[in-house]
Amino acid sequence: MLMQGNLLKRKVKVEKWVNGKLIIVENVPAFVCEKCQEKYYDAKTALRLDEYFHETKPNKVIEVPVFEYEEG
Repeated sequence: MLMQGNLLKRKVKVEKWVNGKLIIVENVPAFVCEKCQEKYYDAKTALRLDEYFHETKPNKVIEVPVFEYEEG
């Protein structure tokens, strides 16, 4: 993707599905394109994120209601 805006340093929330579970990591340092909002991570942050996605003990767990859409 061709970046068209400036990169701004921000703290972001990263969500990823791992083995059928939604993992959320908050306050992740990232560079965010001011135009398209694409997120970029430095190598150290990307490696740390991978560690979080395979940790077994999160800081907290939240409950999320799930509905299945029914036609009609």
